[in-house]
Amino acid sequence: MSGPVRPYVITGGRSRPTRTDLAVESLVSALPHPPELPQHVLLNREHRRIVALCHSLLSVAEVAAHLGLPLGVVKVLVGDLWDLGAVQVLPPVPQAERLPTTLLEEVLVGLRQLR
Repeated sequence: MSGPVRPYVITGGRSRPTRTDLAVESLVSALPHPPELPQHVLLNREHRRIVALCHSLLSVAEVAAHLGLPLGVVKVLVGDLWDLGAVQVLPPVPQAERLPTTLLEEVLVGLRQLR
């Protein structure tokens, strides 16, 4: 008979990411050639799943949805991977740099008229 079952803690008991600039709309991308991890660093299953998912650019919120995990947990895990250099994180576009939707709608109407 084996000993008591130890609960698996995904984040190592942490509730906040190491990076304060990691927003739910930040875009995550796995690096094609990440640096070799130190021997004492072992990625858990969820870390590996995030790297696999992020071969295409995904927001932190999308990663959480794909994994079925809470946003806070995914932010901690993505922060870990970012710290290790396994992923690149692009900050969200500031509101002032976004194009107004009316301009985008006008461009779409103009493109349709070119057909």
